[in-house]
This record gives sequence, structure tokens and C-alpha cells, in this order.
Amino acid sequence: MPPIDYSIKNLDKVVKLDGIIKNAEYTRLTAPGENFLSLVLRVDIDVERDGKKKTVSTVAKRVPLGSNNFALHMNIQSMKNEIKFYSDLIPILTKFASENGVDASELFPKYYGSRLSLDSINGDADREALIVLENLIPLGYRNEDRYIGFDLVTTRAILKSLALFHVIPLALKFKNPEQFKHVKEFLDSTHPKPPGGPHDGPPRGPKPPGDLPPPAGLPPPGGHPPLHGPPPPQGPHGGPPGPPPNGGPPGRPNFPDGKGPDQVFFDTFKDMPELAPYITKFGPLISRANEPPIFGNKPGKEPWATIGHSDFWVNNIMVKPVAGKEPLIKIVDFQVTGYKSFATDLVFFLLSSVRNDVVQDYFDDLLRFYYEEFTSTLKKFKVNLELTYKEYLDELQTAAKDQETRHALTFTTIIFGEKNSSIDWAVENVDMFTQMGKMIKNMNQYQKDKIIVIASEVCRRNWV
Repeated sequence: MPPIDYSIKNLDKVVKLDGIIKNAEYTRLTAPGENFLSLVLRVDIDVERDGKKKTVSTVAKRVPLGSNNFALHMNIQSMKNEIKFYSDLIPILTKFASENGVDASELFPKYYGSRLSLDSINGDADREALIVLENLIPLGYRNEDRYIGFDLVTTRAILKSLALFHVIPLALKFKNPEQFKHVKEFLDSTHPKPPGGPHDGPPRGPKPPGDLPPPAGLPPPGGHPPLHGPPPPQGPHGGPPGPPPNGGPPGRPNFPDGKGPDQVFFDTFKDMPELAPYITKFGPLISRANEPPIFGNKPGKEPWATIGHSDFWVNNIMVKPVAGKEPLIKIVDFQVTGYKSFATDLVFFLLSSVRNDVVQDYFDDLLRFYYEEFTSTLKKFKVNLELTYKEYLDELQTAAKDQETRHALTFTTIIFGEKNSSIDWAVENVDMFTQMGKMIKNMNQYQKDKIIVIASEVCRRNWV
């Protein structure tokens, strides 16, 4: 493959820095296989002011260069969501927290600027969408090994930050309903529309319940045949052959053998002998594997619905070790946020991203820790809400049964995907569904071990 030019057009019109941009150097920040919805670059910007020069290290997120039509639809929507979150929502949330005596300024990386398109007249996002953020790595932050997960001390620090992330919009909802209305309108707009686009004629595969988006990092399953009569003709990746009559993205995809990703996953799941003791309990979940997943954005019930990150796992959490103290935490990647229960992020994170031995030995302690952080932080905002521990556990069980057990299990394919992959999702035209099928059918031992731990834990807690 010839060298790729990662330079960004009109960077100086995007980035807001104190001085004149003299030069910028571009390199890949993440290795192949670490990002699916964006191309992440390190951009070191030389800035001059009053004869003094300095270099500002930033991170630029772009739409992947090699997106096929289906992936491009998801990637542009997710980029648009994240730009709005950084430019509009984070200032609202951090300002509100500060007005109530709570410092939330360190939850997020610094935002330097963004654009939806090079076309200033075009109000929608396209391939030139871009967001530029502070590079946390020179400041001492890092991602932990996704094959291993977080230790106990780091997990507690993360839960403290997650509780604050959840409580701020929850408190805003009750203390400033008018401002929260703006937040809620954004969250309601983040759901990527099912591929197929507006067109006349028969639907191109089913629409997810409530017009929900596909799960973070995994493609949605393909269409189902009608209950009666022969199935409609399908193209190689779902939907009827050919493009929609009036344009729009292609139909909802399938794996080439006609099975959606969850179906392939649970076929493999059933063949693992270590899971034999749990198969009976997983029967209902396995039987629904061909249904569209609902963990994209099922609205949470009031009063506990808040901003859900929806993709809260190892790669979207930056950790800075501090000698003799609790590590510092930054939350990143707000491409698929939604209005949902706090429990969705919590269940998914604990099942997917914490070391296996910590899950086995300290799960109850961690549930209690988050509860105490959540309720104590809520009191700081003087909101007249009370969450009993039983109500809290019920909320977790509902989130797990509805969506997050399935989410955590199937997402292990992403978490334990090949490191330094030979497939570069961010720059190549990859048939993601064929490739995902190969990943599922060739699980490594790390993934199998995590699946066994998740299965054991959710069965023990009646979370399936």
C-alpha cells in the first residue's frame, strides 16, 4: 500500500489556539484494529505568538478513509454526534456542575474545535467532518490493555467518574428543566437511522424497535423473512438486491451466509463446553439472537434516565497513574450517547472491562461502591431524589436482562480482536461483515475466558 497522506485541509480554520499556526505534523495515533468508527491521528501543531513558538499536541478524529456505504452512514452520524457533544453539551454540563460546587472539568479532554464539512453552506456532516481534542498521552494518560482490563483500584476510580458523569445531567433535569430540554433534544437526535434511507416501495429489512441505532462497534443483524410466504430476494449483505429506488444507503446488512452477528456469536457460544452449565438459562437469549439488538438506545425509565455513554469500555477510558494516590480518569468517545438508565453503562463496563479476578472476587463490592458514589454525588446537587439499594439492584437487573448482558457478551468480539491487526479498518475498504464473522469464529483464549466469566456472573445474579 502506498503511503497515506493524513494531512487535514484548512486545519487553521478549525482549531482555536492562542497564536498563528505555522506547521502541523500528522501521524497515526492508534494501531490498526483499535478503532472502527473513526480514524484517529496525532497532530502536533506549531504555534507562534509574539515571536514565541510552542508545539500543541492534539488528537484529530476523522471519518475512516475506507468506509463502504453502510459503514460511512454510521461513521458520519457518529462523528456528528461527537462534535455536538463536545461543542455544546460538555460546556452545559461542566458549567452546571460548577454552579453547584462540583468540579467536573477534569472528566473530559480539552476541545479545540471541529467542523461538519468543508462546505460551509452544507449543514450536515460528510467525509470531511473533523474534531480536534487535547492529546492526553503527553500528559501521562494511557489506555489499559483491553485483553486484561482494569484492576480494583483503577476500577473504583473509574466508577467514581462514571457516577459523576451520570449524576450531572440527572440533576440538571430536575434543577434546570429548560436547559435540560436542549440536552434531551440532542440525545433524541443521536440515533443513526437504519441504513436503507427514505425511499418508496417495500421496506428494506426490519426497522429496530423505536428506531434504535446499531450497537457500538457491532453491525446490526439483517432483515427477517416474513412470517408467511417465501422470503424476499436479498442482496449479498441484506435488503433487496440493488440500491433503494430513490437512493439512500444500502439495505440492512447480513453476514454472507444470511446470519446476523449475534446469531453467529451464539452459535459459537453454544459450542463451548465450558458453557454447558449455563446454556439452559441462556436459552431465551439465544432464541432471540436473530432479533435486532435493543442496546443502542432503549430509553431509561424515569426518574433515573440520564446520559448514557453507551460505549463505556477499556478503549474509551484514559487512565493517568499517580504515585501513592488514586489514578486520574478521562472519559472519551461520545459517538453513540443516548438517554437511558445509568445502569446500562455500569453493567456493560463491569462485565466487559474489569479484570476477571476482580469480577469474581469484588463484584458486589463494586456495585455497592458505585451506589454510594452515585447517591452521595446526587446529594451534592441538592436534588430531592432517593434511590434505595433494592431499587438500584432492580435497575441493574432490568438493564442487564433487556440489553447489557447481550451487549457485553457479543462485544467481546471487538474487545479481544487482533492487536496490530493486518486489517486496517480505518483506511481500507473492508467488508466488515465477512471480517466480523471470521473474528467470531476464531475466538482467542482471552475472549473465551471473558465469556465464561460473564456467563457465570450473569447467571448467578439472574441477569439473563
